Amino acid sequence: PFLPFSTAVERGPNESKRTESASEKMPFGARGPPGGGGQAGSPAEFYWGLPVITRCWFTAALASTLLAAVGMLSPGTLYLDWASVVYKFQIWRLFTNFAFLGKFGWPFIMNLIFMVQYSKTLEQDFKGVAADFLWLLLLGGSLLMFINHVSGLALPFLTIPLIFMTIWIWSRIHPNAQMSVFGLFSISSAHFPWFLICLTMLMGGSPVANLMGYFVGHVYWFLKHVFQPTAGHAFFSAPSVIRRLVEDEEVHTTATAGGAVRFGVSPYWHSVGCCEVRYWHSVWCHALA
Repeated sequence: PFLPFSTAVERGPNESKRTESASEKMPFGARGPPGGGGQAGSPAEFYWGLPVITRCWFTAALASTLLAAVGMLSPGTLYLDWASVVYKFQIWRLFTNFAFLGKFGWPFIMNLIFMVQYSKTLEQDFKGVAADFLWLLLLGGSLLMFINHVSGLALPFLTIPLIFMTIWIWSRIHPNAQMSVFGLFSISSAHFPWFLICLTMLMGGSPVANLMGYFVGHVYWFLKHVFQPTAGHAFFSAPSVIRRLVEDEEVHTTATAGGAVRFGVSPYWHSVGCCEVRYWHSVWCHALA
């Protein structure tokens, strides 16, 4: 199945118009943003072709939703509850509230697609520096929780705002990509976030989550890329403690799903025959040390 939103090749301000409407495809035939890579040969190739941070986020969101659907996990243990965090030391809520997409249905499918499609491409824009992309998500998530608290919105889960934050930043980095909407008309990627707000409202939803994500994404993009006193500041690079946990990866765009294949020395949790459970085990050991 093809996504309702497909992306043609991005055009720079001085480039001639190019029409390679189907030259870049997302996993399972869905056309995606520039740099998305080719078509997946199998679900396994799609999954392992995702950049590491996007893959972990996708896995957490999918697993929590599946476990909640079959009654093995209660969403009540995942949502953001400051009283439980402060008084019961349930620190995991600061992270799990960004990894739950609610009940199964069309919104769940679309949000999961948006997560993979735009988080993946945005992570690839970091040129394999996975720690810096993780730092972006941590900064964005922290600001979202702050806004959620002081505004009185008290949204239990902030997964959707975080997804829309990545969409906004991607649309600023690639403002000239042409988005084909349902094959009926095209809009530039710079206007794509506003189209999503209109679509949300037409479907009877609230645009609050969109706007929260857009605001946080714009703050990050403006301070890092536009505002001269802070543009390129070291603050936007991951601290050393995160860099010790997440190794940089040399990323090459290929025809595999996600367009990301890592070469060179593998991170210590990716050694032959080992799964990523060993990585999270090592993270836990570091935290206890």
